[in-house]
Amino acid sequence: MSPVTPPVKPTSTDTAPAQPLAKPSLIARFKALVLEYGPLVIVINYLLFFLTLGGFFMAFKLGFKPESAGATTGTWAAAYAASQAVKPIRFAIVLAVTPWVGRIPFIARLLKRL
Repeated sequence: MSPVTPPVKPTSTDTAPAQPLAKPSLIARFKALVLEYGPLVIVINYLLFFLTLGGFFMAFKLGFKPESAGATTGTWAAAYAASQAVKPIRFAIVLAVTPWVGRIPFIARLLKRL
């Protein structure tokens, strides 16, 4: 008598395992947030930009004393470069803060009107 093998269901190797979706980039998430919250994102982004620009300017200004108009222009250029260097951090803060600000009742009503 020959050995009996139990019926075995073959494993499905013809379909690939599901790949997890890649996390969208910071810019893609920022664009999606702009579509959802509209001008609030732009206002918060520029507010943070000018705060970082002013903060870097004051930090550089307190660090050394420029004596001419050219030195002041150089300070603004250095502050701008430093604020551009922290742009990914600023975008991450905008992504985190905007939904919270959007929940404030006054701002939520304003966003519905717009």
